Amino acid sequence: MYLPDLKQPNAPAGPTGTATILLVDDNDPFRSVISTFLQSSGYKVLEARTASEASIIAAHQENPIDLLLTDVVLPGVNGDQLGDYLRFLFPKITVVFMSGYGSSANFGSVGSQTGAHMLPKPFSKKTLLLAVGQLLHWKENDEKLAPVRAWGNVTNSVHPHA
Repeated sequence: MYLPDLKQPNAPAGPTGTATILLVDDNDPFRSVISTFLQSSGYKVLEARTASEASIIAAHQENPIDLLLTDVVLPGVNGDQLGDYLRFLFPKITVVFMSGYGSSANFGSVGSQTGAHMLPKPFSKKTLLLAVGQLLHWKENDEKLAPVRAWGNVTNSVHPHA
C-alpha cells in the first residue's frame, strides 16, 4: 500500500499536530533532536531513555498516549516488548519503531502487529513529520494504515539537522 497524496482533501494540511508522543531512544543527542522536531510542530513529547523509564511515564499518564516512537534496540527490554505493554495500557496507540540497522536487518516479528510501523534511521525532519502526521491523521479517521517502509523513499535520508 502506498501513502496518500498529501494534496488530497482528506490528507493532513501540514506536518503539525497536538497529539501526545512517547519518544524512547537511549541515544541522548538523537532523542533530543527528534524531540525538538516534534515539539516545534506542536506535539506534546514525553521522553524516555529506556523501556523501563517509558513504562513508568506511560503508567502515570492521565490522558492516552497517541503514538510510541521507539528504537528497536534498547537496554534491557526492547522496543517491541515496550510496544506490547503500551498497547495493553492504550489499545489505540500507534507504534513506530526506529532502527539504524536498515531494511536488511531481521527483527523477526518486530512491527508485525496491527498499529506498528518501521522508520529506518537516519531520516530527515520532513520524513519524520510526514510519517507521524499521516499515522495520526489515519488513526483519527479510522483509515487503514500503510506500512512506514514507504516513507524511506519520500525524501533522501539525511542527518537529523535537515
